[in-house]
Amino acid sequence: MILVITNKSDIHCNPVIKHFYDNGDDFFRLNTDSLLDDYDISFWVKENIPELKIINKFNGKYLVSSSVTSVWERRPISPEITKFVDPMVKVVLNEEAAEFSKWLRYFFINSRNLGSSVWDRPNESKLRQLEVAGRIIKEQKLSIRIPETLISNIKSEILKLTKNYKSIVVKPIGADSIELDEKLEMPFVSRKVSSDQFDNICEKETQLCPTFLQNYVDKEYELRITVVGSKFFCCKIDSQKLPEGSGKEDWREGYDHGLSQSWISMPDELIKFCGSYLNSINSTFGCFDFIYDIYGEYHFLECNPNGQWMWMEEDIGIPISEGIANYLTFRAN
Repeated sequence: MILVITNKSDIHCNPVIKHFYDNGDDFFRLNTDSLLDDYDISFWVKENIPELKIINKFNGKYLVSSSVTSVWERRPISPEITKFVDPMVKVVLNEEAAEFSKWLRYFFINSRNLGSSVWDRPNESKLRQLEVAGRIIKEQKLSIRIPETLISNIKSEILKLTKNYKSIVVKPIGADSIELDEKLEMPFVSRKVSSDQFDNICEKETQLCPTFLQNYVDKEYELRITVVGSKFFCCKIDSQKLPEGSGKEDWREGYDHGLSQSWISMPDELIKFCGSYLNSINSTFGCFDFIYDIYGEYHFLECNPNGQWMWMEEDIGIPISEGIANYLTFRAN
């Protein structure tokens, strides 16, 4: 039995689940946002043997924990209690339900996992990512580079970095966007900023929030590498064919401007790096971003421990969903 832990709105599960259907694999989808609305749950310990049983109220499908062979933790969301109007009661019930949903996820940490309830959140830390990447590059004497990076709320420290480069990239840390009004929202992406503009920043405002900065690397192209177990899927992104401000600096802005992508073979050095990186963070899945610069060197940017990948499958046919399905069904390592 394959357990898929996600939410009702997650479409990334659909192509993988289709592979399960086509291959006759037994699976159970648990949408944690509707945990108490759509499922009956019971956990027993009898004669020292624990057993968890979950039944889908609508289709009658059920899961018994002892039958679970692998778990894909995709996009769980805390359940929301909607049936009680007393706000004080609702707060308590939401806290209880949210904590119990975590207990459910932690219960399966010893199964074959893709995505981890324990490790995914720590592995999102850019500080941890850059430490792991730097250590692997040093230990294995790889030629991969990391952009000079500073995260600080001290203006003098920021100016130490900016004085050495013509352009700097400013990156968000945790916020996705800012709401300008009830209808307009401005998404946050990486922004290329001229270094001389930092002279004008206010020291008092700088101290309100740490700023994430890296030197701007002149790109030839970019790579998005998705690793599933021992399978590597490499997408080349020709962001530099796009105009400035329309994906050239951050390729995520390029979809409406003719972003060009292709499925390519992966360089051996990056295979070695990505495999070692995932081993180091106790993971079997990761979405890596690299720059290939105008001088022929690779620069590590980040590894999203539970990143998006379906756009590569839909746009250029990279069979990542099949790779995930094969890993969860033990057809691949």
